[in-house]
Amino acid sequence: MENGNAKERRIAQELELLKQYQRVSVKDLAATLEVSEMTIRRDLDLLRKNHVLERSYGYATLAKGGDGYAYDGEVYDLRLARIQNLSEKDRIAKYAATLIEPGDWIFLDNGTTVGRITSYLPTDFEFTVLCYNFTILAELLKCPNIKIIFPGGYYHPEDYNFTSPEAVDFIRRHRANKSFISVSGIHRSLGITCINAHIVDSKRALIDSSVQNIMLADSSKFDLVKANHFAELHDMDMLITDNKLSLDWRDFLNNAQINLKLV
Repeated sequence: MENGNAKERRIAQELELLKQYQRVSVKDLAATLEVSEMTIRRDLDLLRKNHVLERSYGYATLAKGGDGYAYDGEVYDLRLARIQNLSEKDRIAKYAATLIEPGDWIFLDNGTTVGRITSYLPTDFEFTVLCYNFTILAELLKCPNIKIIFPGGYYHPEDYNFTSPEAVDFIRRHRANKSFISVSGIHRSLGITCINAHIVDSKRALIDSSVQNIMLADSSKFDLVKANHFAELHDMDMLITDNKLSLDWRDFLNNAQINLKLV
């Protein structure tokens, strides 16, 4: 079985080639990376599911939007973020989706891990979802059993989010059984942070308007601090992360009485 790190490195190389040439054939990718065309096709299918590229017969084309950008001196590449820690993010999202129950009203935040939930949403009962991310909305529209609420606002192509003061007020007029929250950094004393300032008020509105707040974060997010603070650890009722989380952090979260789920 292939090592997960090796697969991630290869997919990152494929992404770099796509950034350089925009459109690359399966045959050329296989020859350049010295793997089989079947391996490349599996990689490209994974990238397509994560909204990194578009597929046509025998070729891969880089999807529009999500280009790297600088914020407060930090370069953030949404496409690269979508392929980092893929297996961990997938397990986290898959478990999160099992928490949805018939008749639930849920909030879906933005982010690459929260976005993966859409691949595992239940289809055998009805529930309602409020979201403000375009790629998440596009996936929800494929599910006839889901009632969708979309606040709208001004579009931010760097992360596919719609935001506005009116949208924040709209969110606050609603209530949810569960909110699924994304993060960029988790720190013991400096709290929970994200990269983009324009999304802070929307994230705060989700947290303040939900019965249960569920944070989704792979273990690489711990001990990181990003530019924009939006919550404290005690604002979260549950934290879903992967089993690579350090024992020190596990003890800290258990002592803080946060419901910790390791997947």
